[in-house]
Amino acid sequence: MTELQEKILYIAKYLDKFCKDNSIEYFLMGGSALGAMRHGGFIPWDDDLDIFMTYDNYHRFIELFEKKGDKDTFFLEKEDTKEWPLYISQLCLKGTTMINAEFKNNMDKHHNVFVDIMCLYSAPERKVLRYMQYASAQWLRVNALEKTKFMPKNKYKKIVLKVSLAVVNPITKKIFIKHVRHYEKKDAKYAGHYFGRARFKNCAFPKEYIGKQRFVKFEDTEFPVFEKVEEYLRMRYGDKWFEMPDKKTRDMYPNHGEFVDLNKDYTEYMSPDRKVWILPEKSS
Repeated sequence: MTELQEKILYIAKYLDKFCKDNSIEYFLMGGSALGAMRHGGFIPWDDDLDIFMTYDNYHRFIELFEKKGDKDTFFLEKEDTKEWPLYISQLCLKGTTMINAEFKNNMDKHHNVFVDIMCLYSAPERKVLRYMQYASAQWLRVNALEKTKFMPKNKYKKIVLKVSLAVVNPITKKIFIKHVRHYEKKDAKYAGHYFGRARFKNCAFPKEYIGKQRFVKFEDTEFPVFEKVEEYLRMRYGDKWFEMPDKKTRDMYPNHGEFVDLNKDYTEYMSPDRKVWILPEKSS
């Protein structure tokens, strides 16, 4: 592991213990589940760790961490707040710095090393209804990105971000959120992760994939994955998910840390008025 991955693993081990102590279920997701099954740990070139929680577990985790989490060591960056409008929560390790180029203009959020905690929403079996649910989530996501002063890489994305300001207002936001959560109390046979990078065809799957927690090797410990994790990975990454990608594909993998310091808190790199970064010319 790299030193950064060791810090991320430290956060994940704490999260794992906290969840076990409080009977909260979670599962490795996306590239973290792929790394567990293909590499027995981190994907070698990965610099983050992502987990899923079902709706009830997700909100219970947030509630219980506020009551009895280790706030001296960690900070919970909760979703849908003024400083972090996205619909993803992050468990951050205090005393570290990890500045993401895409969010570096948001001086209000915590720029620590983190683990992403993402909510899985119940979803309908009919594809057209899932797409409508996905569309509601995407308007919320794009609008949240605009509020974080997100830095898109092309002109089309900049236009969509600006359009979201007209589409999402206090009234429509409530409607979109209600729509995304609409199937939680129903007998929904699918689950959907709608607030990440995955496109529509890769973000929803039968709930039977989840099943019971299945603990698998992850570096020097074990973390849980879906009971039918192979089916999930096939849906997410295709039939050849177990094969190593070529260098071109590896180079396209998102890098979350433009600047990383594992020994200093990010606030030490801010100007006194917390409006600009003061970074060394050569960063690691």
